[in-house]
Amino acid sequence: MTLLVMGGLGRGFALSFNEWPDQWRLSAIRISDLLMLASELDRPITRYLKCIKQKEWAEGEGVKFINVNGDYNFYCFWRQLNYQLVPRDLPVSNGSMIAISNDMVLPVREEVRNLVDRHVIQTVANSYSPAIRFGRYAYFKSMQGRPIYSSSLGHLRAGVLAGAVETPRGPSWLLVIPREGDEQIRHLLYEMWSGFIGLYDRLVIEVEALYPEATTDAIEIRLNFVELVVSEDYVEPQPGMVIGAPVVAVNLELRIAEVRFPSDFLMHFQQPENTGERLVLRAIANGLVSLHQGVTEGVDETVLDGLMNRVLGDSGMRILHLFRTYYPIEHLLSRQTQKPIFLAHEDFVFSKLRLSEGCTAARPGTSLATKSECNKFLHRVVDKIWCQIREQLRQLDRGSVIREVLRVHEAVIQNRGHWRRTAQAVLALYAPTEDVYAVAQERESDRNNVSLPARTILEMAICECPTAGGHQLSRWKLDELLAKAALLVEVAMDSDAVNSDLIEPRIGLHLNGEYDIDRGFHNTVIKPFLTAYFREGFEGAAGRYTKLYRDEHPAERTRADEVFSADFIRAFQVEFGLTPDEAVDGLAELMDLAVEFQNVVVETTLGDLKTRLSKTRGLSSEACEAFIRTFGIFHRPAWDKPPPGFRMKDIIPWRFRRRLSSTAKPILLFGEHDDDKVFFGAGALRLGFGYLLERSERGHLPQEFFISAEMKQYIGAVNSERGLEFARTVADQLRQIGWEVRNEVQMTELGAPAELGDVDVLAWKPTGEIQIIECKRLQLARTVAEVAEICRRFRGEAKDELDKHIQRINWIKGSPLGLQRVVGYSPDPDRIDDRLVTNTHVPMMYLSSLPIRPDKIGPLRDLPEE
Repeated sequence: MTLLVMGGLGRGFALSFNEWPDQWRLSAIRISDLLMLASELDRPITRYLKCIKQKEWAEGEGVKFINVNGDYNFYCFWRQLNYQLVPRDLPVSNGSMIAISNDMVLPVREEVRNLVDRHVIQTVANSYSPAIRFGRYAYFKSMQGRPIYSSSLGHLRAGVLAGAVETPRGPSWLLVIPREGDEQIRHLLYEMWSGFIGLYDRLVIEVEALYPEATTDAIEIRLNFVELVVSEDYVEPQPGMVIGAPVVAVNLELRIAEVRFPSDFLMHFQQPENTGERLVLRAIANGLVSLHQGVTEGVDETVLDGLMNRVLGDSGMRILHLFRTYYPIEHLLSRQTQKPIFLAHEDFVFSKLRLSEGCTAARPGTSLATKSECNKFLHRVVDKIWCQIREQLRQLDRGSVIREVLRVHEAVIQNRGHWRRTAQAVLALYAPTEDVYAVAQERESDRNNVSLPARTILEMAICECPTAGGHQLSRWKLDELLAKAALLVEVAMDSDAVNSDLIEPRIGLHLNGEYDIDRGFHNTVIKPFLTAYFREGFEGAAGRYTKLYRDEHPAERTRADEVFSADFIRAFQVEFGLTPDEAVDGLAELMDLAVEFQNVVVETTLGDLKTRLSKTRGLSSEACEAFIRTFGIFHRPAWDKPPPGFRMKDIIPWRFRRRLSSTAKPILLFGEHDDDKVFFGAGALRLGFGYLLERSERGHLPQEFFISAEMKQYIGAVNSERGLEFARTVADQLRQIGWEVRNEVQMTELGAPAELGDVDVLAWKPTGEIQIIECKRLQLARTVAEVAEICRRFRGEAKDELDKHIQRINWIKGSPLGLQRVVGYSPDPDRIDDRLVTNTHVPMMYLSSLPIRPDKIGPLRDLPEE
């Protein structure tokens, strides 16, 4: 692509070239428009070039665009239509004509100018510095409306981090004095400046409210970290050691207050309390108050106390988090520096054009209205997308694809961990003005929308990409692959929804090749179900914040027989061919390899891997082979052909708990020879190991996941025992809040027929309240198919898992005297209540069609209290 940039102001231009090569793409743009474009968020130049490429493709297919105001005007048209290149009511073919207004640029300019708010701000030197809005990249939109601005290139060229808060009084600057140092120091200084400037504006507003007659000139707070010692290793505070506090020096003539930090100041951040944040903000407040009062010392401490309470009242407000770890791999994973890459919406939308072509005999503009027609169509669309992905993968170098996609996946894992570690601080900082849970869940949705496509591409690439002769994977092509994989998953889930009767089987076929289908079930059941589950997890992460600071030295290696039962160890060894201890040794060695390479994406050879496992960890050759086969996916000739012993359901990426997923098998092997390449991501391997070991031990994987009779028997037994244990836990909780309780009350004891089984938990109070409780220990549903399966099991229809509970309730309410022999009094049928208690959030909680009210379904915490 050749981008021709035209200078000048307010003048039109015309270009003509003789014999321009067909394979050379050209776009012309005014320099003012290019600068405006560059101010947008999220790789705008790349997005612009994609737009031009998509436009040329459509023109090649016969679509005519009437656009007299240049490529940037076309880009703005495309952007405002949410990247919809060809509307649904037009075919992508000859005869389609799209007229584009010549004023599409105006609303985009207004949006970008309001977002950036580029202007100049007075400095303490009485000069003016260009500035732009700080926080325009923030996930929390409230930051974009706050009067915080960052200085532009002038300060940055001098190595100064500078920002200002603009109020009606005037500008209040916050600067970090430059110092020598490596990338780690520069990153730390940026984190300090960018974090505290988000509190600085609150502080400035509070101080100015106390001193409304203060000077209107610019003032400046300088943070001086020149003496600060930044160590790669954790520095242990010594007993009786007094950690230094910042010192404030005020120059009234220059209107500058400098805060100088001692060398050991970072130790204040090595604790769960926000001591460090309070000291920094108090020193800044001291400087601000001094400048407003016109004094150099003697600021009233009660004034500072009041400011701290109003600005930093919540002890959870944190800016800098310094956790200690004794494990080098945790340090490596936490400082993984690649920014997460999210799904490129413009590629996702573009990949839908002409999607239905060749997948149905029905004409565009009509509808498919039977379950059979819809499923047949969606299956063909899935096959079509898979063929497109396969064609692209066969042109790309295998190592290049796996290396880059692993980086994407590792960045997502690191980003998710960062949000969980800082959940308490995020809630404290932003909850007063924003729905933090909604923002955090949107971010999690962004991660999920790219992590599953990334894993899908990894599983396909190990089979389909050539080891030699292929092209290197570009970021542009990476975006396309991820978008197509995401579309593949979306279409397949639509098929699952139709097949499971979750939605009406009706598909509208649009002229541009797209289709639409009713996804209302997602909004009424799946979305609120996942929202509640995410909120619970996010609150749990916030509540665990203090545990991150526990100074616990690692104990000696715990043996498997000290943690797991003998039954599990035996079943694990029969199933996988190695003991849990040998599996842990294998994982530890691969984590050490990542630390040795100082890279979360590890590339080695099968021979080197076997050598390390045998020589360093002492694994036998049989154990080495078993470890690699347990946690590895080997190259095979075709992704869509399962290897012997596996089924199609083991490879399709829109299903969870698959035996051939890169979650359960995160090591990717090019072959079985010693010189064949091996790739793995350290974060994915650690998660995958935990996934297999912990879920197997807890019975969270279905029996069909395993092949040995021993493991299947163990899974059945542990689920039966833990189901009974769950019912006992429910009973214990009820006792704690004042109920009389019995477990496993046989219906025959109440006078009912034996086929009605038993009541898991019967609870009552002397005051007459009675609870009939069915307990279900269920797996978290993660996909449309899993949600549909749980809903199918609990519809309250004949012989399903809810039906027996409903039958028991109806019998008991119809014959309440049967309870008298248990509760000791004659019960009132109107005071007999029932519940379905689950161990996790379940989609039935959001169904209105069940014979039991949704508010009577849910986890333990929703049980009635005294």
